[in-house]
Order: sequence, then C-alpha cells, then structure tokens
Amino acid sequence: MDRTRSVSESHPNCPLKKYQNNSPPGTAGAISASSSLSSLQSVPNKARKEFAKYSLSKVLADYQFLGNIVTFKPQEAYGFIRSEQVTGDVFFSLNHMDSTDKASCTTGALGRWVNFVIKDCGKKSMEARRVSLVPSSTTVSYLSGRVMNWAKIGCFIQVTSGLGLQHLHNRLFAPLVETNEIVIGEVGNEVTFKVHVDRSFRLEGRDVKRGEKNDEDSQEKGNKVRKARRRAVTEGSIVGNEEDEGATEGEKLMSLKHITNEEFSNELVIAVESMDACDLSALFDKQLKTRLSTLAQQSVGSKVVAAVIKRAARLDGINVEEKITRMVMANFKIICSTKQGCAVVQACLENFYPANKVMLAEQLLELDTVDEFSVFWVHGSHIFSMMLASLDESGLAMVGFSLSGHYVTLSSHIRHYKPVRALLVSLVNTDSFNEILPEVEQELVSLACNKFGHFIISALMESSPSTIKSRLISAFTSKIATLSIHQVCHAVIVTALEQGTASTQAAFIEEVCTVSTNQADMAVIKLTKDRYGHVVVLAMLKVSRHKQVHNVLKASILCKQDELIENEFAAKVMKTIKTEFHNRTSGKYSK
Repeated sequence: MDRTRSVSESHPNCPLKKYQNNSPPGTAGAISASSSLSSLQSVPNKARKEFAKYSLSKVLADYQFLGNIVTFKPQEAYGFIRSEQVTGDVFFSLNHMDSTDKASCTTGALGRWVNFVIKDCGKKSMEARRVSLVPSSTTVSYLSGRVMNWAKIGCFIQVTSGLGLQHLHNRLFAPLVETNEIVIGEVGNEVTFKVHVDRSFRLEGRDVKRGEKNDEDSQEKGNKVRKARRRAVTEGSIVGNEEDEGATEGEKLMSLKHITNEEFSNELVIAVESMDACDLSALFDKQLKTRLSTLAQQSVGSKVVAAVIKRAARLDGINVEEKITRMVMANFKIICSTKQGCAVVQACLENFYPANKVMLAEQLLELDTVDEFSVFWVHGSHIFSMMLASLDESGLAMVGFSLSGHYVTLSSHIRHYKPVRALLVSLVNTDSFNEILPEVEQELVSLACNKFGHFIISALMESSPSTIKSRLISAFTSKIATLSIHQVCHAVIVTALEQGTASTQAAFIEEVCTVSTNQADMAVIKLTKDRYGHVVVLAMLKVSRHKQVHNVLKASILCKQDELIENEFAAKVMKTIKTEFHNRTSGKYSK
C-alpha cells in the first residue's frame, strides 16, 4: 500500500488552481457541482442552472466525508485517505490537522479513521482539508433532502440539511440504481442519502432511502380508516384548530382582529423600544413566534413585529433576527400579500445584517412567472427595489430572465413600471442585460412616448455604460422635431441631450436648425413656440454653451424673433438668450 506523492502534489512551489466557474464570488475552493446538474431538464436557462450549481456548492462546502488513512509518510508530513465516498485516494497534509491529531498521527496513523472535507485543486487533483481523527465506530454522514424531479437515469434531490433551506435552488443528482427504496416518478418525498464524488468532482447522491416521515405516511395509507391530514406546524406558521377549518374568510379576519386588539396595542409598540434582551426574547417566544406570519398582516400586530425587529437590531447577544428571517422566508408570499406584511419585510431589510438580507432577497428567485411578480408588486414594489440591492449578478439575471418577453407590457403599467425600472437599472452593468436590451430597443420610441414607460427609458440613459447609452440615444435621430413636442417624450429628449456626447448634441441641434425641402421654416421655430418643445430648446441652449453649434442655435431662433415675441413659451426662450447676452457683456457669463 506504500505510495509516493506525485510531482504536482508534492512540489511546494506548485500553485494550486482555484475553483473556476461562472458562479458568484466566494465559491473558490468549494466542491464543483457541474456534473450533478449537467442534465437538469427543469432549468429553463443558463443563469438558473449556474445559480443551482452555486447553491449546491455552498450547501456541500462543509460536508464531512469519512475515510481511513492508508498511506502516511511522517518525514514528508503527508499521506492518503481512502473513502467509499470518493473515487481514488485523497491526499492530505499534516498542516490541515489540529495539533492534537497531528501528534497522534506521528505515533501511528495507518488505519486511523478521519473526517475531512474536499478541496478541488485543479487538474483533477483533490486534497483533504480540515482533517480530524474520529473513533472507528463513526458512520458515514447522511443528509436529508426532497425529491424534486426525475430524469430517465435518476432523480434530482434538493438538499434540505444544513444550509440547504437557505439555498433552495440546490440540486444533487442521484443515479437510478441508488434509488431502489423510493417510488420512481414520485416527487416531494423526503429522503436521506450520502454524498459521493469522483476524480472529476462529479457529485452524486448514493444509498437514497425514504425519510422517516414518508415511512409513517406509507403506514397510514395502509389503514382502512383514513384520518384527516394535518399540516405540520413550523416556526412562524399559522396554528389553527378543527373548529377554525369551517370558518369563512370574514370570520377568520374578525377573529384575528379581535385577538390582536386584545393582546397588542400601540402602547406595546412604544414599550418594545425600551425592552432589554431578556424581555424582548420573552415577548417574541410567547406571543409572536408561533403566529408571526398572521400578525404581520394585521395593522397593530405588524407594528409590534416591526418594533421588535428594530429593537433586536440594536441589542447584542439575541438571536431573534435569525428566527424572524427564517419565518419570513417560510411565509414570504403570504406576508407580502398585504401592505402591513410588506412593511414588516421592509423593516427586516432596513435593520438586519447583510447575510440575512441576502437570504430574504433570494426569495425573489422563487417567483417564476410574471403573474407571481405582478401579485407581489401590488404591495411590495418598494421592497422589491430594496431586495435587488442584496442580490448578486447571477440572482439578478434569474429575476431578469423570468420577465423576458413582458418588459414592454410591464413598463407601460402604472403598478409595474417602478419595479421594472429598478430591475433594469440594476442589470445595466451585467452581462445578462445585453440579452434583455433588444426587447426594449424594439419598442424604444413607443415606450419613450408612454406615460409610464418614458421613466424607464430616461433611467436607462442616465445609468447605462457609454456604449449602451449611445445605442439608446441614437434611436431618436431624425425624430427630434416630432418627439420634442410630445407631452411625454419631450422629457426623454431632454435626458438624451444631457446624457449624450458633444457630437450627438450637435447632431440633434443641427437637425432642428436645418430647413428641409418640405418645410417653410426651421423646426426649431415650431419647438420654441410649443408648450413642450420650448423645454427641449432650453435644454439645447444649456448643453451647447461654449460650443460652436450654440451660436447656430441662437441665430436660428433670433432670425424669427418678431414672430416669437408674442408667444408665451417663446418668450421664455428669448429671455434666456437675452440674459446670456447681458451676462456676457457685463462679465458675469460663466465659463
């Protein structure tokens, strides 16, 4: 069993290749999950697939494999571990063991059982990290999960152990031969499994078994008398009784209002602000914990919950924040269905630590359809904008692609244009925006003339990189005279003038100062006399100052000043020109 270390493993100056993929930052050194998702049929686009890889790598980053030491060289301070969960032997160094275990290994390491995590070092080379000696009676670590869907060669499992519930999009593939104890085709079943990884770092679920809950369900199915099913009660869920099942929605609402008005009041909201950690924890555990999602939707109850959130953020040594985060995540759609619930989520986003904000923001990734986003935006458009700030580029891309094909319609809706504007502005500096932009470009002018869509076009011109900004502004070329007198679009033209380059500004001004064959006068004269057009002319005068085209613009207007002096809008333009002339002659002209 004696073995020597390869050159790539043993040379001290050999740099380790970092884990590389398209996942968000922070995944370097984690186990790759690419092959586990290579045939995932339920993933509609690349961004969703990449996010699933990233989620699985985060969940399994600390998974402890079990093996025993089969080779050890004390003088070189390294050895190899063999595990039934890993294809091939795994290199380890004494530098990755604590001092106690390191001393034990020097006296006799062969055959000792260890727990370890795996690090991808590139070039199909893996190393064991965080190696610790364990008793020989230690068993392989099994994880819990839920079967989400099936393929021809196996199933895909959502890991729910550890960080699994914080990264709900994780998926682990399990081959068909490893799923003998579960019914093929059934989804939603809870299972337990162990993790296996090969030399190419392909992760798989092995020895997949039904969870205890499923075993109990199968026994109940065998009973002749079918019992009424009861939903499991989790933290923050609504606890009811059999008498409530027949109540109407109105009766439930009145009952809730009666309970919350009896127990809570505005005086309690004030009292929470001065509570210490002990009193706050007692209030949360006794009165809020089991029905937080219900109270968050009630007027007084939501104020109490928000006050607890704000107070907990100012106190140290209290874990209320983590509990509330989990509860809000578990009941996100229900809580956000009311104005009061959205106020509670807003309090969380304003006061929680960044890690908890990210977990709440990732709930947006659970909204898959335009209808789900539309329902959420009824009361939650403002918190949607806040949540976008906590998402990474991959998460933003998932949200962005979920709305593909509907941007024009959503941008023209009074309830939807604000969240769509926030999303597009968040995406402008990402690679995924180049895939979304053509959809907006096709209807750019019509959106610029829309009562709500023009806000989005202006925001994109103000926040986009120079290349995209030029593409957007160039769409208005040869249409300046017409669009400048539009009651909505004239504001977009003003933004285009302010954000455009010097050459673009000059081109726009020359366009309206040139007499075409089918015109008697220059377009700038008509703009100057128009209610909306004169605003564009004032913007042209402002942006062209100190440039040669500025004189062309003034001369084009002044040559018709006899016609303009009677018009109220043209009078404003003439006043601006005269004020500039006066300041120049008196030495007050700004340079």
